[in-house]
Amino acid sequence: MFKAELEEVGLIQDSMKTISDLISEGLFQLTEEGVRLVAADPAMVALVDFNIEKDVFESFELEKDEKVGLNLENLYSILRRANSGDTITFEVREDDSKFYITMEDSSTREFSLPILNLSEDDIPDTESLDQFKMTSNLETTVLESAIKDAMVVGDSVTVSSTGSNLRIESKGDQSNVNFNIEKGSEGVMDIEGSEASSMFSLDYLSSMVKAKKLSDNVELKLGNDFPMRLNFEVPEKARLSFVLAPRIEED
Repeated sequence: MFKAELEEVGLIQDSMKTISDLISEGLFQLTEEGVRLVAADPAMVALVDFNIEKDVFESFELEKDEKVGLNLENLYSILRRANSGDTITFEVREDDSKFYITMEDSSTREFSLPILNLSEDDIPDTESLDQFKMTSNLETTVLESAIKDAMVVGDSVTVSSTGSNLRIESKGDQSNVNFNIEKGSEGVMDIEGSEASSMFSLDYLSSMVKAKKLSDNVELKLGNDFPMRLNFEVPEKARLSFVLAPRIEED
């Protein structure tokens, strides 16, 4: 049995909007520490690691750790119906195969979703990703601007660094764009590490950067022909991380 009440409607709405644009199904882990979702898209190109702290909830009742599989697109379709003044209650009832969502304010509305039988084997291991060469901390709008510039030119982008800068480059059939971010410039809190470079899909990146609604800042970790990690954090409340596999050019 699980039951939790949440008043911060925007936090869950914004998170699930961004996540559901990338991932269709996911297994939520309900523990005494809070709620966590680790899932990958069917192509195994993008991975999401989302966590809401227990203290964010007005009440949090959990008899034992549980795992709940849900269709994330359907979940967001329900959550978007919540108003800012609503209290949302999430519930798993004993011996029931549905996940209940109740919204209360001047009226009470109850929705339900079927609980899916998803395998834990499909949950990727995020702890093994430790081969990052460069870490940068930026205002999210800086990264968003670079991605939007790159999308004018092509469908992929090369992200590279010397260890003191961040370079975002896209090449099209007839035009190129180079977006260079120097350590110490406006909107850049820190860039440190060594040389790194990888190519990524702009479609995925443009979806991930929509997490700007959650956090004004983003931590970007980069390696050589290695996945990129983007961390968006709401201090003491939630953390939304994305891991994006590199695009490898064929000779």
